[in-house]
Order: sequence, then structure tokens, then C-alpha cells
Amino acid sequence: MFADFIAPLTPEQFFSDHWPDTPYAGPPTALPGRLLSAVPELGSAEEVLRSFGGPVSLIQRNGPHARVPRGSDALPMYRAGFTCYMRHAEREFAGLTGLIDEAALRLGLPPARMSCEIFCSTGTSGVPLHSDFDVNFALLLSGSKRWRLAPNTSIVNQTTMCFARDRKQADERQLGYAHAPFPERMPDDAREVTMEAGGLLFLPRGWWHETYSTGACMQLNLVVKGPHWARVFSGALEERLLEAADWREFAYGVSAADGPGHDAAVDRLADLITRFQKSLAGEDPRTLAAELVTSFRATDPRPAGG
Repeated sequence: MFADFIAPLTPEQFFSDHWPDTPYAGPPTALPGRLLSAVPELGSAEEVLRSFGGPVSLIQRNGPHARVPRGSDALPMYRAGFTCYMRHAEREFAGLTGLIDEAALRLGLPPARMSCEIFCSTGTSGVPLHSDFDVNFALLLSGSKRWRLAPNTSIVNQTTMCFARDRKQADERQLGYAHAPFPERMPDDAREVTMEAGGLLFLPRGWWHETYSTGACMQLNLVVKGPHWARVFSGALEERLLEAADWREFAYGVSAADGPGHDAAVDRLADLITRFQKSLAGEDPRTLAAELVTSFRATDPRPAGG
């Protein structure tokens, strides 16, 4: 199903020419038959909303945002011109799990780190300038959508969504990670592409983009949300440390701002670190890396989007 999703590119062409850092805008093609057979609700936005049992975010380009508990509650707002945004569509439409499983196998990533999202709107809609921390395969199922794209020269490997400079950031730490100010608007030389039904846009992690949609528009996104190396290392390292009883002690004093409790906590952790450093003496880094990767693969519990 993943190969159908990225057609007319072959997987070999995609991985050679685009993965993971180069955008791709595919021409309109026939929608993947296996996908529509597995999830017939994708034939219309109203059927998707009637069938979707999870919460739906309601978005207007420069207006109010809201949320309703299920898709059927969103139908009046969809008809009124709001964009309806549904996360984790694979939980509602089991046929999408095949796409995730095949993509995970191709990309060498845990299926739990991927999800499917659906956007649907009618009339004129879109989203303002932002960049995502995840990787997106955006398949337009109906309508027309214009994208403006630009590489991100402000921050490398952000860990959450970033907005234009004049907006409040979702996570202020991203400003500390950045090596240049965020833009206030899309650059004049931004790449512009118009997608029609059946077209796939591959949007790498971190690219600035804004969108404009017209007509009855519906899009299915396959989203890749990590993990990043810090998570692989820290998560797998925890499993190794927990094999020793000392590392399983409660960290008494760790929240004390100062005084004897704080000093005792620092001394205890310093002792544990010293002993751990000694245990690594002479250990081959590649052998340790192989152990940690194997451990992470076996124990990573985090759901997609976590």
C-alpha cells in the first residue's frame, strides 16, 4: 500500500531522490485502489465525518479554533466553512493500519511512531505559515490545494511545531534551539505548487509552509513522528540502568532547591554517574550502540505523536 501511496514514483526512486530531506510534488494520479477498498469512507468528507468517532479540531485560517468530541458533531461546522482536522485516523479506520505497517517497514521506524491524519474543508480554507517537527506524506483525495514551501534556515531538527516570528510559539524552547530568528512571512522565493486530487506532496521535516484550499477538499496525511536520537539513547539507556538496583532507588531530594537535601541528591547522582562511567571503560561504542538500538526497538512504548 505504501508503494501505491507514493506512485508514480517507485520506492527506489523516492528513497534515492527525496528521502528524507527533499520535497516531492507528484502529479494527479488515480487514487490508490487498495486504500479506497480498505477505507471506503474516504470516498467523501461527509462520510468520513459521520464515521469518525474521535475528537475533531475545527480551524479557520485566521479565525477561531474549536474542538468537538466526534465527527458527526463537526458536520455543521464543516458545512459552514471550517476545516475539520482528525488525528489518529488509523484508530477509527482499521484499513489504514496496513499503510502504516508497510511504511514502517520501508522506513525502518516503529509503527507506533506513525499516524494518519485527515483534513477536510469546503469553500476557501488553509493554514498560515508554520513548520512541523514531523515528516508528512500528504495525499489529496479531492479538491485543489496550493502550497508555498521554503527550507528552514532558522532551526535544525525542531521538536515541535514552530510559527512565524510574530506568533506565540507552542514551545518556547524552540527559540533556544534556533540559530537565526524565525521569519515573519514566507520568503519571496518560496516554492509554489498546486496539488489536484490524486497528487501526493512529500514534505520533509521542518520546512516552512502555508496552504490555500478551494472547493470540497479532503487530504489524508501519513505522518512520521520520530523518534529522534536523544529519545533512542535515553530510553534504551534507562532500560540498561534499571538492571542495577542502585539506579532503581527513589531520587530523594531531587526537587529540593538547595540545602542538605539538594546536596545529598547531587552527591548520590554523581556517585552513580562515576560508577557507570567506570563500567563503560573499554566498551566498544558500536557494540553499545547496537545494544541500545536493540533495546529501544523492543521497549519503546510511546504512541505516535508522543
